Amino acid sequence: MILFYILFSLLIIKAVLTLVLAFAHPRQHRQRLQQHDPQPPLGVTVMIAAYNEEVGIADTLRSILTQDLPQIQVIVVDDGSKDRTAEIAWSFAHQDERVMVLQQPNGGKARALNTAIDHVRYPVAVSVDADSALAPGTLAALARHFHDPRVGAVAGDVRVAGPDTLLTRIQHLEYTVGQHMEKRAQDMLGAISVVPGAAGAFRSDALRLLRYSHDTLTEDMDLTIGLAAAGYEVRFEPAAISYTEPPITLRDLWRQRMRWMYGVFQVVSKYRHLLFRRQGGRLGWLTLPYILLYGLVLGGIGPLLDLLSIVMMFHHASELVIPLLLNLGADLMVVGAALRLGGQGARAILLTPSQRLFLRPFVTLVVVMTCISFLRRRDVSWNKLPRVGLQMSPSQPAHKAGGD
Repeated sequence: MILFYILFSLLIIKAVLTLVLAFAHPRQHRQRLQQHDPQPPLGVTVMIAAYNEEVGIADTLRSILTQDLPQIQVIVVDDGSKDRTAEIAWSFAHQDERVMVLQQPNGGKARALNTAIDHVRYPVAVSVDADSALAPGTLAALARHFHDPRVGAVAGDVRVAGPDTLLTRIQHLEYTVGQHMEKRAQDMLGAISVVPGAAGAFRSDALRLLRYSHDTLTEDMDLTIGLAAAGYEVRFEPAAISYTEPPITLRDLWRQRMRWMYGVFQVVSKYRHLLFRRQGGRLGWLTLPYILLYGLVLGGIGPLLDLLSIVMMFHHASELVIPLLLNLGADLMVVGAALRLGGQGARAILLTPSQRLFLRPFVTLVVVMTCISFLRRRDVSWNKLPRVGLQMSPSQPAHKAGGD
């Protein structure tokens, strides 16, 4: 019972702290931007690694080329595609001199992005996945942070834009909580662990030095941790919105999460020498321990606690009612707050039970299977997901990236 109470307390403490920090984030965000405004906008180079992306590459390029910035360079690296990806990219290049197309044999996303880095022209480099589309104002919102020389990377707000099914709605809610609760709280603490490939900005000079790593499956997380280890700040920009295509089947979701989780294990293992070490700084004392405790340990055993609670209710009902109600209440508060900060409708809060009953057990199984694979040193491949194209409501493409 004591262990049970400790674990539940940790989950509730995390929820409360996340709420407090997330709601404090808009003020900090405004103060940061006021320190460097007004200044002329920085030039931005957008890097796109594309492999068999004929379904969505045109929408991606259109969303970039219509951004309101005076200096934009777009580099598309076709990584050995077997479909019409290169042909479509070249059609844009022939019409717009800002677009550069590079072709190479298939070597993986990290290698393709490193090829793009060699041709980056402007001080800010933004990675955009070839299955994503940027909302108006996104590039400018990301770039304005780099007037501060301490900033090495900025994470954007990634949103789901797929077929309207229960599975994609659950992912939409998960992304919303992840961006507007977790990312905001992590930004307040200086502990952001991932700048996503769908909308991630980097200081070009730092990117040239560190480059993308080939030895982990989550090259975006690896680079983010590397920048933090090098002493750079990593921030979150809620006004930089990117719509991305989610997995639409359970099989594809499983493959995606297995790759993500295996990559997390690889990155934590790669930087384990910084854990609780003076030279590790905030990364070693906060970011990595947070990933281990809440991302892997408590994230993995959460559903087991729920199951144990149900069993124990038959014998200790009076003792467990309050902790369970507090935990459920904290869940609802976090989801409601995330929807409010993300400027989204409150109806999605009705999906909270599906998060607890489906997604959490699903993630637990992913963590367990990944742990087994990692300990046995089994290879987990990239497993490119099938594309159906972005499917957005009429209001989404025209969504104006705003601010806090």
